[in-house]
Parts: sequence; structure tokens; C-alpha cells
Amino acid sequence: MSKVIFDLQATLKGLDADSAAKRERLVRDAIDLAQPSKAKPVELDAHGWPLGHFEKFAGCLAGEHWVPPDDPPPEPTPEW
Repeated sequence: MSKVIFDLQATLKGLDADSAAKRERLVRDAIDLAQPSKAKPVELDAHGWPLGHFEKFAGCLAGEHWVPPDDPPPEPTPEW
């Protein structure tokens, strides 16, 4: 066993039950994060975007009324 396991066991023995359970949950979550991803690979187009990405969102703002704001006035030029 590695030193990390011994340190974790010693730490868990010194904690109250609630704190030990929380620490154990954190360790289990870290172990889960370190596992290889089980998600199926996503097919990408020639530019690296997921296939169908733009088709999924194209037109999602159709019918929305949007008027861009006026440009702000230019900042005054400092006088020297």
C-alpha cells in the first residue's frame, strides 16, 4: 500500500463519524474523477465542432426583436 492510503486511514481514525464520512466521500469522488471517461466519442466536423451543433441552434433566436445599442460617444481627447 502507498503512503497515501496509510495517511488517509490514520486521518479517518482521528475524525468523528460525520467528518470521516465527508472525507471518505471526497476521496471517492476524486477516485471517480480520475477514472477514464466512459462517454462515447463525439464525431467532429472538419473544423472540430460536434456534428450537428450549428444545426441544433440555428434559428433559436428567430422572431426575437433585437436592436443593437447606439455606439457610445467618443472619449474626449486630453488637452496638453
